[in-house]
Amino acid sequence: MSGQSSKRLHSSEPQESVKRPNQEQDSQPVPQLEKAQELFRRERKSKLYNKLLDLIRRRASPQESQACYSSIFKELAQIIVGRDDIPVPPSASHLWTFLNLCNPNLEREEWEFSMEALIKYIKTEDEKKPTLQTPASKSEPAIKESVKTAWKTAYVGNAHELLKGAMNAMYQNSFEKPYANFCAIIQGSGTGKSRLVDKVADSVFMIPMVLRPTGDRSGFPQGDMANGQPLLRFFCTKTTKETSELHVQRRYLLFLLKIIAFVDNWINLWKRSGLGIERVAADWKEYLGPPLSPERLKMYTTAIDPSPLRGFEDISDERVEFDHLRNRGSLILATTSKLMADVNSSEDIH
Repeated sequence: MSGQSSKRLHSSEPQESVKRPNQEQDSQPVPQLEKAQELFRRERKSKLYNKLLDLIRRRASPQESQACYSSIFKELAQIIVGRDDIPVPPSASHLWTFLNLCNPNLEREEWEFSMEALIKYIKTEDEKKPTLQTPASKSEPAIKESVKTAWKTAYVGNAHELLKGAMNAMYQNSFEKPYANFCAIIQGSGTGKSRLVDKVADSVFMIPMVLRPTGDRSGFPQGDMANGQPLLRFFCTKTTKETSELHVQRRYLLFLLKIIAFVDNWINLWKRSGLGIERVAADWKEYLGPPLSPERLKMYTTAIDPSPLRGFEDISDERVEFDHLRNRGSLILATTSKLMADVNSSEDIH
């Protein structure tokens, strides 16, 4: 365990609140340690402890382990230093720390010791990389609780049905015209575009991807993460002599193939479960969860991993024609689509 110290934290002695420039404090500030305790109490109910224990027993990869505790770590970092872009700590030194913090039977002193180690890591990284800091400002207001709450209320109107109809019509007509299958929803900020697409996902099998910068404090939902970094960064790699346009194409193809493989695995498990096909889209949406949920983090962390996928070991070999790789990828997609053949009659797949 990293960051050991002889000093202990006690909830009866509130820790000094860290205040950033332009960051407002609560009118009735709550000690950081109490907030952290509440955070981990909540996670115990979500069975995070069992998930972490399973990772240790399976000797899971560092990427999978970090993806599991990335969400709670970022929330903790926000509490401690007011930012959520601190690098996720490596599992080799911190997996057991998170396991201890989620253990409901751990002695209080041991819990506080583990918490101190994590807080020390957060503060050290905060001081090490101050340029990553993106505090909320008057021009970039923090996400309002009312916005978050609105996502949990019943959807009003039938805009989602109109969008589904438009998508199906465009998809059917696309075979007759030289256009790609994509549709842009252009509207002002905060008008419900993301909520609309989220509602469509209740009945349309969808792979959601939120590419939002870490510094965007006003938008909701927050951006997807992968391996402790904003997923957006994966798509912002500048082309150089070492990363030619062709190399970037192959990188994106590998990303898509790994997502398809992830979906394919879930579909196989879902079909064996014997659940009714009428809820497949909703079940997938629930399984994946919102940004920073464990399974969603796992999917995108796996997708950006540069290690080759089975059957595509030559994907980085630029002597292999890209069209050849793409055709092989189409075969995988066709196989996945075939698994969903019996679902097409009652669900829309996109």
